[in-house]
Amino acid sequence: MKIAVVGGGPAGVCAALRLVRGGATVELFEAEGRIGGRTRTEVMEGYRIDTGAQLFGTLYRRVLGVLADVGAGERMVRAPGRDALWRKGRAHEVVYGSPTSMLASGALPVALKLRLGAQYLPFLQRHGPSLDLDALERAADIGLDGESAAAWGARELGRDFVDLLVHPLLATLYGTGSEEASAGFYHALSKQGLTLQVLAMRGGAGGFCDAVAAAVERGGGVLHTGRAVHSASRADGGVEVSGDGWSGRFDAAVVAVPAPVALRVLGDALPRAAEWLGRVRVRPTATIALLLDRPVPGRFFGLSFPRGETRVVAAACAEENKGADVVPAGRGLLLVIPTPAAGEALLGASPEDALRAVLPELEGALPGLGRTVRDVRVYPWEHGWTLFYPGYLAHLRAARGGALEHEGPIALAGDYLYAPNVEGAVAAGLDAAERVLRRVTPADPS
Repeated sequence: MKIAVVGGGPAGVCAALRLVRGGATVELFEAEGRIGGRTRTEVMEGYRIDTGAQLFGTLYRRVLGVLADVGAGERMVRAPGRDALWRKGRAHEVVYGSPTSMLASGALPVALKLRLGAQYLPFLQRHGPSLDLDALERAADIGLDGESAAAWGARELGRDFVDLLVHPLLATLYGTGSEEASAGFYHALSKQGLTLQVLAMRGGAGGFCDAVAAAVERGGGVLHTGRAVHSASRADGGVEVSGDGWSGRFDAAVVAVPAPVALRVLGDALPRAAEWLGRVRVRPTATIALLLDRPVPGRFFGLSFPRGETRVVAAACAEENKGADVVPAGRGLLLVIPTPAAGEALLGASPEDALRAVLPELEGALPGLGRTVRDVRVYPWEHGWTLFYPGYLAHLRAARGGALEHEGPIALAGDYLYAPNVEGAVAAGLDAAERVLRRVTPADPS
């Protein structure tokens, strides 16, 4: 079996690993100069900058299973898990995604805390089995996908719930506004947060893809970086994969790139899959790294802002507080996550323009920050966020129900098929590899 994998992010490298372990000859094609996708770490002057994905979770069983499989499990360490919410002129310590932590936080009004304890926590427990990030379509099955998180929250728990809880979590971690995110998606995140503990990859989040890619190469797989794939089409029972001035014939392929890229690569090769992919929505964004002469004051990792507090900055992450050995001693590294509206505008910004855009709001919470900035880096992401909008969880049900089961020798993989995080991407990659192996492996005659 000779199988191509298109895309070198978490979904692609994990698909390649499973295929190699299944006995296939694998070639992986990544358009960028190195693998990792949004789970990539740039090293600069001793700073290790996580350009996209930041943290992992104890419930990421596939991520942790893959790391253990490749012998790198010890690189995942427990992070302090401290975050903060800026409200009324000060930072209040919180743990986002965990409603229980909010009950003890000074960030929330007493009336909202009472509603959380009396209404929302029982709601999450009552619907717990249907609030599963591994099977988000279950939330649609019980009617939680037909409206936005903002509409549900304002009606059931009030505007403070939306502005202080729903909005910061969704804007910071998923690049989406509360009005455009499925209520069922938010509830599943909150349910996971009841027991989730935060993990960090020692030396940077990019170590995940690096470790898996190294295992692929040890297993005989070949990684091609800087080689974009423009087309993957069916050909004589297999797949022809091609780019600028080159092409290759394979028995099967896994296409593990963002949905808009997958549409371009596939062309009319998979009409049903193309129809399904056409309903996937993505949002461009950029992350901005501020390299500092000294640490960020405070012990929090992520400082988030409620709706209305800022227009440009959704959150700022003090990387030296991650607990992952990514910042030189005595220095600081602040990664700025823009609001959903501002992210697209910053996509092509120069470092100077990006700093001018974010610094006024950051200095409102961190006075004097500008005097400590030694360098700025902007990381643009054309397909930065996958949006799980109202109705999308039902769209996932169609995929689970067979909408993508006629792919033949081509399988799709991406976080848009599970959940918009590293765990969702890894799950999609492993699942796609299993489907390919089932299709191209001869049946046992016995």
